[in-house]
Amino acid sequence: MDDQDLDLRQIIDSAPALIHTARPDGYLYFFNQTWLDFVGQPLRNLLGWKWTSCIHPEDVESFVQRWRESIATGERFETAVRVRRADGVYRWMLHRKVPRRDVDGVVVQWVGSSIEIEERKRAEEELQISAQLLRRSEFYLSEAQRLGHVGSWVFEPAGSFGHWSRELFQIYGLDPDKPAPTLEEYLGRVHPHDREFMASLIKRMLAEGLGCDVTKRIVRPDGEVRHIRCVGAPVVEEGSLKRIAGSAMDVTEHELLTQELRRREAYLSEAQRLSHTGSFGWRPGCEEHVWSDETYRIFEYDPAVKITLDMIVDRVHPEDRSFVLETVERASTSGGSIDYEYRLLFPDERVKYVHVLARPLETDSDDLEFAGAVIDITESKRAEEKIQLRERELRTIIEIMPAYMGTSLPNGTADFLSQSWLDYSGQTREEALGWGWASVVHPSDVDRVLANWQVGLTSGKSVEQEFRCRRADGIYHWFLSRSLPLRDDEGKIVKWYGILFDINSLKETESALQAREHELVGIIETIPSMLWITSPTGEPIHNSQRLLEYVGASFQEFANHGWVSFIHPDDREESSKAFFRAIETGESYNVIHRVRRADGEYQWHQTRGEPFRDPDGKIIQWYGLSIDIDEWKRAEDHLHEARIKLSTASKIATVAELSASIAHELNQPLMAVLGNAQAAKRWLAANPPDLPETNASIERILRDIRSADQTMQHIRALFKSEPYEKRDENVLDIIRESLRFIHEGPNKREVQIDWSIEGSLPPICVDRIQTQQVFINLISNAIEAADGSPNTSKILMRAFLTQEQEVVVQVIDNGTGLEDTEKIFDAFITTKEKGMGIGLAVSRSVVEAHGGRLWAENNPDRGGATFNVALPVSSKT
Repeated sequence: MDDQDLDLRQIIDSAPALIHTARPDGYLYFFNQTWLDFVGQPLRNLLGWKWTSCIHPEDVESFVQRWRESIATGERFETAVRVRRADGVYRWMLHRKVPRRDVDGVVVQWVGSSIEIEERKRAEEELQISAQLLRRSEFYLSEAQRLGHVGSWVFEPAGSFGHWSRELFQIYGLDPDKPAPTLEEYLGRVHPHDREFMASLIKRMLAEGLGCDVTKRIVRPDGEVRHIRCVGAPVVEEGSLKRIAGSAMDVTEHELLTQELRRREAYLSEAQRLSHTGSFGWRPGCEEHVWSDETYRIFEYDPAVKITLDMIVDRVHPEDRSFVLETVERASTSGGSIDYEYRLLFPDERVKYVHVLARPLETDSDDLEFAGAVIDITESKRAEEKIQLRERELRTIIEIMPAYMGTSLPNGTADFLSQSWLDYSGQTREEALGWGWASVVHPSDVDRVLANWQVGLTSGKSVEQEFRCRRADGIYHWFLSRSLPLRDDEGKIVKWYGILFDINSLKETESALQAREHELVGIIETIPSMLWITSPTGEPIHNSQRLLEYVGASFQEFANHGWVSFIHPDDREESSKAFFRAIETGESYNVIHRVRRADGEYQWHQTRGEPFRDPDGKIIQWYGLSIDIDEWKRAEDHLHEARIKLSTASKIATVAELSASIAHELNQPLMAVLGNAQAAKRWLAANPPDLPETNASIERILRDIRSADQTMQHIRALFKSEPYEKRDENVLDIIRESLRFIHEGPNKREVQIDWSIEGSLPPICVDRIQTQQVFINLISNAIEAADGSPNTSKILMRAFLTQEQEVVVQVIDNGTGLEDTEKIFDAFITTKEKGMGIGLAVSRSVVEAHGGRLWAENNPDRGGATFNVALPVSSKT
């Protein structure tokens, strides 16, 4: 025996099938070792026809007869019989014998195999028993698996297949005329989920010299997945692995059958648990009833009691009893199926509704046998009545809703439309169902609508779209359509629900708004100013085209505060601070700055911004306007220069008139000097001379001379446009000094001067001499005004602090009052006979130069006039 024969013999002996060969006349002359081990007999006891002694006596006659028929016809032989195992136990075996022919077609040999199918036979019997418990459909599996073929293979230590039988090629769906596949090609046929495991197993088999017994999945070239059981054994010679030989069997049917059986058993068990459905078996011939526990519970009998037909009939409602008996009789005689409902009546007058289903079983026995189920449908009957009521309520709700409802099947065809939609479209229900509803969609919209609907059907996502539909009178209205899928527990779409809203009025409003918006944009773009809009945080949202063209930039260049780059460098910091302060506080934005034009020239602009708020006061957007004020600004600058020049010219032109004013200003201190000099002269002429009094008069003369000098210095500064020397002064001290000059004058009048100081007054920052001259002028004018009045002359001075942080000094007289309280402040306007009309004008200029105000008003109650001087409080307080 050469190596090839030895390999073949080892392959055959390692195969899980019982392999044998016979001569053309049926004489068996070879059995593989698996056969011999199975029956526990030596080869000599099986040769020829002796092997039939191992076949079950009940099967041997039919087996031999069919075998002889195959020998005579030369056709393939296949049958299943029971074979006695070595331990005396009979096992079901599937026998196959295939003829081998010569070139002339003459049978030269029979090659056979036997596969144990005991487990399959048992599965069939268990399937028949389980089938009796199934409520619906079939309750058994007629065939557990399709008979499989066995292939052989040899795997070399180098990692390649040395041999593949033709049957193995057929199992894998490969061309048997090609060489054995490489390891990569073989793994390529292994199912992706099993590929890594098989590659690791082969590697371990070669490394450790191991065999295998594993079931894996393969994918045939046509995409079919098959389950293959591989059994291999290592061939070791002289301590080293020579090859691994083995066989492969297609066990797909067995695997699928086992999975299906387990699945159905699980379904049956779960169904009975969840549905409270009882099962039963019934043999009419012997009155045998087999009930499940649930069936006993439904009929309310003790499970320990053996059920009879009379007991069943006794539970049936009297009104249904005849019908039940007729149905049972018909089924027991004709073998027909049972499917009916009836009522059960219990001794306490309770009523149950039950639904009974039964099917005859196809068994080897001639006796009729039924398997069935009984379902307690009492609650469902009651629920059905409630559902019918709820359905009527739901339909009523649908019809009164201000929208149109509809449902569609998973393929998109409409199977329900509300009556309100039919009334709108004027279609009949038959016309609108299916795809008929699309006929009322506007021709310009229908292709888009159907395409969007198809996309939703394909993707399983909700669909929302707007389109026009024709009303029964031919007028089209706009509608908003929304469709949502209803899915089962597995996520499969079982229904589509849709709703239609009439949005025609909304569309008309939207169209009007769009037209209005277009008109508004046109107005904005034609306004001779530059408009801008920002978000609440200051980010640009819109810039008018006029603005973009002016600066020669795109909208994007304004983002991230890029607008700052278009502001003159000297104005940027102030403009930015003002803008961000407005954003932070919500106050108005108003700045004047220079903006760079597209040609690089800077122009003066006034930019203003106002926040737009919602009803809660929250800022939604900022709206702004930038106006080119370059010409106005330049004109203002020229006007300011002209005013300065005019002021200077006016001062020069009125030197003569101002001389009189200067004399007036110096009159008080000079008169005081004159009075004090005359007093000193009198004190020296006394006998003896009063030197202390004389010295006091001389000191007052010196003081008044210094005062006159200071007055002259300030007048000189006025003509030179020099700034005042301002200091923080006490307003009461200034008032006291002014009153002293009035009282020490040689022409002093006996006029009562009262004063009232309200509260503590803070210091004011003023030029003391100039402010003092203002008060002296106002007091003098008040005295002269009181002299012209028939009333007793009386002057009142008041000083108080306002909420605006101003100190107000009032000079109130009871004279004749003023004809024009504003005109008297004009230059050269006077009410005095010898007056020049310059004192009040100069006084107002002095007060305003200190940041204050001077105004007059008549007293409505006591007569006379009141002159008011308001000066700001020092910033240091």
